[in-house]
Amino acid sequence: MGSLGRWLIFLGVFLSLYGSLHLYVLIKVRRALYLEGLSYILLSVVLVFLMLAPLLARLLESQGYSFSGLLLTWAGYVWMGYLFLFICIAIPVDTYHLIIGGLQRLLDVDWRDYMLMRRHNLMLVAAVAGLLTVYGAIAAHFVGVTHVTIPCPKLPASLARMRIVQISDLHLGPMLYPGRLDPILTAITEAKPDILVCTGDLIDGPLDDSNEVAQLFKALPATMGKYAILGNHEVYTGIPEATEFIQAAGFHLLRSTYAAPGEGIAVAGIDDPAARTAEGLSESALLAQIPADQLVILLKHRPLLRNDGQRRFDLQLSGHVHNGQIFPFGLVIHMLYPFTRGLYTIAPATHLYVSPGTGTWGPPLRVFAPPEITVIDLQRPTPEPQKAEQPK
Repeated sequence: MGSLGRWLIFLGVFLSLYGSLHLYVLIKVRRALYLEGLSYILLSVVLVFLMLAPLLARLLESQGYSFSGLLLTWAGYVWMGYLFLFICIAIPVDTYHLIIGGLQRLLDVDWRDYMLMRRHNLMLVAAVAGLLTVYGAIAAHFVGVTHVTIPCPKLPASLARMRIVQISDLHLGPMLYPGRLDPILTAITEAKPDILVCTGDLIDGPLDDSNEVAQLFKALPATMGKYAILGNHEVYTGIPEATEFIQAAGFHLLRSTYAAPGEGIAVAGIDDPAARTAEGLSESALLAQIPADQLVILLKHRPLLRNDGQRRFDLQLSGHVHNGQIFPFGLVIHMLYPFTRGLYTIAPATHLYVSPGTGTWGPPLRVFAPPEITVIDLQRPTPEPQKAEQPK
């Protein structure tokens, strides 16, 4: 199937699923406000427009109407986030009313005091969704710093500690606004990384000031280098364009390759499956090239482990899942991925860290899934003191 066929399938699925959410809102608002005639038609037109806004924005951008496309992008994705929250609140409330209404008829009782009027139901759901949208926008802007210390027996003797700073899923694109990167760049600089890594989805669409943004990343300190891999959204942006930006930002792009930032240390990276070509080495083939006595840090966008049980790395760093980004989607993520956030011990001296992401995809919101810059300190284990023998 060609790229056009895949795009048409995606478009059909997107419009079917996303359209059903808008239909739910249309029915709920119409019943609550008793809309008819022109008001009902007007609401339908507005909902269709908001549903198509992300697609229309891309069309405007492709035709050179960048400012109009930007406004429509913001409107479409903020609405998308609000709509998801609205639906997630409305469905439990409506289910409750459906159960109470059914029990009333079944038991022939009057429980109307335990129910909200349709108008009040709508106002409650809309208000709570609005408050969560504001909270989510604020939470997305303030990126926290998480510190993790991992014992590492294979750390070279010349190093008492090696500090890795991980960013992931920034999704830089048209919605990047002035000042958005300032706290992120400041936090990275203050962490003083030996190695800075980006585990995919650094860029996600055209940037008006791509050269200036790239220079901001290039200026970040990292005494042993900066490394990045391709995520699925670099593929959607276009691999040549994404590669150009990543390299301009001072990152060594690892595509089924590895680098040696120091003696006895290897940083390996593989493409996301969406980007991998037939010529690219598999993960097992890539890791097999690295001497077994090396400390191996594997950059892999999706937090998945090979099924063969062989773990020829010491630390895998991943992202992709955003910890759901907007609750309760984290519950869905847990069903799709066994590892969703934080540090996991896979085997003795073998670890996986999954970043919840530093930015946002789609809706610029983070609801109960805060963004993160991760500071990982690898340290040699402290030898346990030997117990003195008791005199006989």
